[in-house]
Amino acid sequence: MKLFRFLLVAIALFLVGCKESVEENPVVMINAKPAIEASSIIERSEKEDLALESSSDEIELLNVCNSNEIYIKEEKTCSLKIECSDYNSCIEWGNKIIETLEADYGSLTFEESVATGNEGITLLASYNIDNEGEMIYTVQEVSGEMLDYHSHLWYSFSWLIPERYRKEINQFEVFESGDTLAYVSTQDRNGRFWTLGMNNEDIELASETLVTYLHEYAHFLSLNQSQVNYRVAEERCSSLFLKDSGCFYEDAYLSDFYKRFWELGGHGKIEDFYVSRYAMYSPEEDFSESFAHFVLTKKPSGQNVMEEKLLFFYQYEELVQLRTEILARTATWLVRSAINPKN
Repeated sequence: MKLFRFLLVAIALFLVGCKESVEENPVVMINAKPAIEASSIIERSEKEDLALESSSDEIELLNVCNSNEIYIKEEKTCSLKIECSDYNSCIEWGNKIIETLEADYGSLTFEESVATGNEGITLLASYNIDNEGEMIYTVQEVSGEMLDYHSHLWYSFSWLIPERYRKEINQFEVFESGDTLAYVSTQDRNGRFWTLGMNNEDIELASETLVTYLHEYAHFLSLNQSQVNYRVAEERCSSLFLKDSGCFYEDAYLSDFYKRFWELGGHGKIEDFYVSRYAMYSPEEDFSESFAHFVLTKKPSGQNVMEEKLLFFYQYEELVQLRTEILARTATWLVRSAINPKN
């Protein structure tokens, strides 16, 4: 039933197009896997778009990307065409995409979750991830309906992050909790392979969904085996050691982030130092929250420490490239999500 409702709304969205603006901070229900599953793709011209809009015939959307999109065959998904060629032009292109999306959907970083008070995590199902087949599978006994819904949850995340950047995330867990939206955890002592956990309940705000996904991905990005030497104990660590994470390599993202923003501390208004209150908890959380805002907001001028934290990520060309690709996917992810604007 959820998928049926999702497809109805998705069809409506394609008919009215992507340019129609909605009120600021719309509530977007992410109920099901976006309707892109085909192994082949059909691109539509603007003329064909107009014909579709004026037609009363039933429209099959499963095989269609828009004319301004590309089809990524390996991942069976649509992504906006990236129109930039170097570091500076990609930053500007990303800024324009954010400006356009904010005009249509409101702030991409707006959060308004309310915890239920039911603390703790109850694991419902655990899956292995088949990246080549773009599917999840399990040896547990789960209903077809549950498998379908959990597949939707995984695909909602995997659509946003290009496959080559997340291959080490090869397990997926779905849980119930009143105070946890998602998590990532390493499966081994060396931080090579990782698990993504996601709450079985949908996150109501699209913006909060985006921030949550990117926050958890940033933990993986900053804590995987290329960043942390898990074989070195604290007493033998000659670089940064964080008790909840381990011994970081000298050139790790978090090593530099910590030296710049946490080693000496600071005083002043919270909003001048952190993008959110959650970012105050630890260097790891500050890094992850800041990364999500780096991707989803325009490049700042650096007027305070908080903005300097966002500018920190721009020194890495590979992260600017990642931002560009995620924003291209965010544009197609949003337009195919079921939108329920505020009254």
